[in-house]
Amino acid sequence: MPTQNYIMSVILLGLSGSGKSSALNLILERAGNHYSLDESTHEPPQPTLSCERRKVLAEGMQLILVDTPELWDEDGLENVEHVKDCLALSLPGPHVFLLVLQVGRFTQGECEMLVHLQRIFGRDFAERAIVLFARFEDIQHRPQRINDYLTGAHATLQGFIQRCGSRYYELNLTKSQNALSYPQVKDLISGINKLVASYGGQPYSVKRFSVQELWARKKLIEDRKKGAFEGNYLLRHSQ
Repeated sequence: MPTQNYIMSVILLGLSGSGKSSALNLILERAGNHYSLDESTHEPPQPTLSCERRKVLAEGMQLILVDTPELWDEDGLENVEHVKDCLALSLPGPHVFLLVLQVGRFTQGECEMLVHLQRIFGRDFAERAIVLFARFEDIQHRPQRINDYLTGAHATLQGFIQRCGSRYYELNLTKSQNALSYPQVKDLISGINKLVASYGGQPYSVKRFSVQELWARKKLIEDRKKGAFEGNYLLRHSQ
């Protein structure tokens, strides 16, 4: 069932190289019913340096996806500006946090990431989280099933999966498995919808920032983007 406001706002989180931006682009394409067997013309995604808001109409609802860079530096210090930006761009959400992990890779960096995310977004973060396992390439003829992978996974990952209600999905990012991505995205959106509906469509509250502060920041971001666009337009037409 759709949520009352027909908006689902999702913040994508993950380490650099996890497949987060590739997953976002594929979700947008499949959710918008854009399907192609040959996607060789696509340029490889560039590293995410700032928070970016994208949206698509999916199954009668507006799906907002916010891509993020890593929200902390090499010393583990939080980048408060990035945090505010991703929350502001997710308004009227966020409703869901989508944590993207690469299948087969769970290092000390991922362990530390989970600690950072709980510190940044609050101890109830996992209750609004969904894990998306991104699969880049099939090393074996029959790739390992996610359930089998989790059975032998790191205890920290198993613990987080348990805390987020065992909400996890898989997304194939390889061209050889292109056909699988369409039903996978459909299942993911259905799971997002169920989680949002279970909270009556109410957004997650990050108590350290007021809603008014975040709306003001969203307007500032939009004004800056508009100003940059107009500046580029004038520059092009003055030459």
